[in-house]
Amino acid sequence: MPSPALTSILRSGRTYFNAQFAAARRIHPELEPDAFLQLLGTAVDGLAVAVEKVRADRLNEVITAAFDAALELAGQKLAGPGSRLSVIEEAWNRILPPAAAVVAVAPGRVIPAVCNAAHQIASTAGARPGQWIAAMEALAARSADPEVFLKLGVLCAWRSGLAHYRRAALVAADALDEALTLAALEARPGSSWPDLRERLAAEPWFDPAAAREDRPALKAVAQVGSFKGFGGLFLEPPLVASAEDRFFVRSGAECWLLTADVFGATFHRASVQEFDAAKRASRLPSSLQVAGSRVAYQGEHFEFPELGEFTSAAPSATTLALTSDLTHSILLMALR
Repeated sequence: MPSPALTSILRSGRTYFNAQFAAARRIHPELEPDAFLQLLGTAVDGLAVAVEKVRADRLNEVITAAFDAALELAGQKLAGPGSRLSVIEEAWNRILPPAAAVVAVAPGRVIPAVCNAAHQIASTAGARPGQWIAAMEALAARSADPEVFLKLGVLCAWRSGLAHYRRAALVAADALDEALTLAALEARPGSSWPDLRERLAAEPWFDPAAAREDRPALKAVAQVGSFKGFGGLFLEPPLVASAEDRFFVRSGAECWLLTADVFGATFHRASVQEFDAAKRASRLPSSLQVAGSRVAYQGEHFEFPELGEFTSAAPSATTLALTSDLTHSILLMALR
């Protein structure tokens, strides 16, 4: 049974809500009334109950915004019975009620932001939507206002695998309370944000949650990308090139910009021209030698016989990217 709070507002706004449903069904003829009512009775009602406890005066605005958002999600089969992406409803149910005070201030902004973020993270290969949901669930109540909440979402999304959010996340973290930033990064005890920020900005493979370590000058840190037949991007073994600390990848006629750090790796469409320009600019420094399946750097040597012969090698200031003839992935090695 829906709560009295939800029932009362749906009844008083029946004309508006019925008109919204009818309009949505014209766009999404497969939208089922019973399925939508079930979503109202779970996700929307759970948020209504939470908001009533902290800002009953904003309940009408919240339920109206939640109804519209839920209607759009149900119409696109992104939430409710038979949804094709259950993570969005999970994010709604686990994040929005703890953030009820913030949702009450700007429901039309916060509710779609949570749904869109969950969708984006879930749609990014290798990203970890469950980690993002858990972090936001744990920290949402510490957000002082919608701006803080949204910046926290960016920071947690970066840590959950959206490597291309790196710069935006650092800027967002600068605007947060230090304790909240450190909690979101699960930084080790005794850390300070200014010190962490300096290292995070300079070292993509630095993990603020890890114990201190003296790592070698060259260390394999990630292997990213996979064969298209297994759900990846590449129809044939890729090649890699670099320019101005940016990595470009080519497989056949398709090219991507690769962004990677300790939290994840993401691929973004690029042009053949961008790849070719990067290839012309790619140069290994004299301290790095790549031959066969062997890499040498500052007196240290690594062998990767299982990868076959290396077919391309591209450096940045912090990372060496390698491809080989026996894999559809890119080996990333951290340079110190």
